[in-house]
Amino acid sequence: MKRQTWYELVATVALAIGGVAGILAAVGAALIQPLSAAAAALCAVVFLVPGLYILGYARGLRARDVALAHTAAFAISRGAFDLQDLALELSVSKDDAEKILQTAVQEGHLRGRFDDRGRFIAEARVAAEPDGARP
Repeated sequence: MKRQTWYELVATVALAIGGVAGILAAVGAALIQPLSAAAAALCAVVFLVPGLYILGYARGLRARDVALAHTAAFAISRGAFDLQDLALELSVSKDDAEKILQTAVQEGHLRGRFDDRGRFIAEARVAAEPDGARP
């Protein structure tokens, strides 16, 4: 299971617990139970704040994966390109484009090499066999 999925699961559970605690706080306040309402409100905050933070982090991981997939698709469609072309496509600096390209290669989104002129040459991806093995 991907790391992003785990973060989304943990965030969902934390937000659900925080939501239930918030409802219990409202019920405690409506029944004029100040201690119960305060305890439930504290629990709601304790779960909602980290839940929102973790959800934001999971969405950042999703955006990162989308950017790496876009980089791979761009590289494969072009075949050979300069880093400046990738930088323009991604709207980032040339240095950032190089880091993104290196990350895409390291994480297996893309295969390729740099030629003697500094252009990146993408290799066509080999489709996996039905059992997941590569030919």
